[in-house]
Amino acid sequence: MSKNNKKKTFTFPSPTLSITSDLSKLNEQLKLSNFVFDYASDAITITNKDNEIISVNKALEEITGYKKAELLGKNPSIFSSGKHNKSFYKSMWYELLNKGSWKGEVYNKRKNGEIYPEELSLNTVKDKEGKITHYIAIFRDISERKKTENKLTFLANNEILTGLHNRRYFIEQLESYIQQPYYEKTGLSLLFIDINHFKEVNDVFGHHVGDKTLQLIAKRIKNSVSHHDLVCCYGGDEFAILLINSPASNAEIVAQRLQRNIEKPYQINEISLDISVSIGIAQYPEAGNNANALLRNATQAMANVRHLQHSGIGFHSEELQFKHLQKISLKEKLKKALNENKLSVYYQPIINASTQKIEKFEALVRWYDDEDGFIPPNCFIPIAEEFGLITAVGQFVLKQACSDLKKLHHLGYNNISCSINRSINEFTTKQNEDDVISQAILLAQLPFNKITIEITETVAMSSNVLTANVLQNLRANGVKIALDDFCTGYSSLSNLIEYHTDFLKIDKSFIDKITSDKSCQILISTLINLAKKLDITVIAEGVETAEQFNLLKAYDCHYIQGYYFSPAQPIETCLAMLAQQ
Repeated sequence: MSKNNKKKTFTFPSPTLSITSDLSKLNEQLKLSNFVFDYASDAITITNKDNEIISVNKALEEITGYKKAELLGKNPSIFSSGKHNKSFYKSMWYELLNKGSWKGEVYNKRKNGEIYPEELSLNTVKDKEGKITHYIAIFRDISERKKTENKLTFLANNEILTGLHNRRYFIEQLESYIQQPYYEKTGLSLLFIDINHFKEVNDVFGHHVGDKTLQLIAKRIKNSVSHHDLVCCYGGDEFAILLINSPASNAEIVAQRLQRNIEKPYQINEISLDISVSIGIAQYPEAGNNANALLRNATQAMANVRHLQHSGIGFHSEELQFKHLQKISLKEKLKKALNENKLSVYYQPIINASTQKIEKFEALVRWYDDEDGFIPPNCFIPIAEEFGLITAVGQFVLKQACSDLKKLHHLGYNNISCSINRSINEFTTKQNEDDVISQAILLAQLPFNKITIEITETVAMSSNVLTANVLQNLRANGVKIALDDFCTGYSSLSNLIEYHTDFLKIDKSFIDKITSDKSCQILISTLINLAKKLDITVIAEGVETAEQFNLLKAYDCHYIQGYYFSPAQPIETCLAMLAQQ
C-alpha cells in the first residue's frame, strides 16, 4: 500500500474523563457552599415544606444554644419567645406565602430561656412547578445594637441625674395627648412642683448632697403616681407630672400624696434635711388647650402658692390668670418707665433719737404712671425681681441718690449720709457689684463713709461667696453696711459679725407691737443692748406714734425712721426740712 493510502487514526475525548472533571468541580462548589453555610456569621435555618428543620449552621448553634441534633425535625416555633401575638405570626406567614419573603425584627428565646432581639429574613424555595419545597431563615442577634439604640433614646428623652423624662420629651407627649379628642372628656391634669429654697441645700451642703437629694425626690415622685402617668424633671429643682384620665378631684388627691411623700425627712450620710414643696395644678381643657398654656398656668398656680403660703397646693383659676396678665402688663410698663426715665427717688429722713435732727436719708424708688397714677413699690419691686429688671432699677436709684447727696453736700450739709438698698439679685449678676457702687460714689465725688448699703437677711443668708466679697471690699473702702429687716427671716446673730454690720435695722412689724407686747419690748431692748456691745448702731424703722418713739428713746435706740417724723419726700422737700432744723 502506498504512503498516500495509509489508514488515518482519529482520537475522541473520553466521556469518563469529562464526567469526572464536572463532578470534581461540583464537589468543590458544594464544599465551598457548605463552608460558607457552616461559617457564615448570620444564623441559617432550612426547613422542608412542612416547616420541619432539616439543617442549621454553627452560627445558629452559638446564638440559640441548641445543638443541631436537638433541632432536626423540630418546628422553628421552638425558638418562640411568647412576646408576639397570633396576629403578628399570621401577618408574617401571609406575606411569606404570597410574596415569597418576609423581613423584620422579632424576639426569640435561647435554650437557656433568655429572650433576645433578632433581625430575621425569611424566604421560600420553589421547584419548577412553583411548589414550595423549602423555607430558609437567616437571622442575626441584634442585642448590642438594641442596647445602644435604647441608650441613645434614653439620653435623648431623659434627664441624666434623675432618670426622669426631660422637658423636650414631656412637652411633645403632652401635646400629643391634647390632640386626642378622647381626653377632652376624661381630663388631663398637669402638676408643676417646685422644691422651695433648694438653692440653700446646694449652697450650704454642696452640689453632691443637692444631686443626691434630687435623685431621692425623683424616686418619691415616681412612687407616688401611676405607672402610666408622665413624670418629668423640668429643670433644676422643678418637676412636672401629667396625670392621664384625671379629673380635678383626683389631681388634688395625688398632689396631697406627693406633698406628704416629698416632705418626709431626708437622711444623706450625716445630714438630715427637711424639704417643702409648692405644687400648682392646671386642668385640661379648662386651663388651656395646648402644652404651653397648661404649663404656664400650672407654673402660675405654683408661684402663687409659694408667694402666699411658702408651700402647699394651688389650682389655676380665672382670677389667677387675670392677676398674671396684670403682672405682665405692669412689667411692660415698668420696662417703658425705665427706658423713658420716669422713675424717681424719694428720701425718708432718719432722725437722731437724742437730738431729733436729720442725719441720714434712705433712698426709696417711686413710680408715678400717667394712666395708673402712683404705683406702690410693693407692687412693682417684686415684678422687677421676678422679671430681671431689678438691676436696672437698682442702678437708677444708686446713681440718682449719689447725685442728690452731692447736691446736699455742696449746699453745706456735709454731715448727711444716704442709705441705698441692694437686692440679692444684684449680687448674682455678671457685673462686678463693688466696682459699680464704688464708681457711682467716685463719680459723685462723695466720701465713701457717707454711703450705706442696706442688705436684707435674705442676702446675708444666701451663703453667696460673691456677696461676702463685695461687702468686704466696699467696707474696706469706707462704705457702711446695714442689715435690714432683722428678725423677720431665718435670723442668725452671726450675720452681725460675719458681715461686719455697721447698722442694724429693727423691722416695722416689731415696732408696731412695741407698746402692747411685753415680749416684743424685751426683744427690742435686748437687741439694742447687744448691738451697743458689738459697736453696731440701731435704727428703728416704721415709727408712727409718740408712744413708740418715747419707748425706743428710753431703750437708748440710736436712730428713728418712720411716719412719726416724715414719709419719704422729694429731694426739694428734704432740703427745706434740713433748712428748718
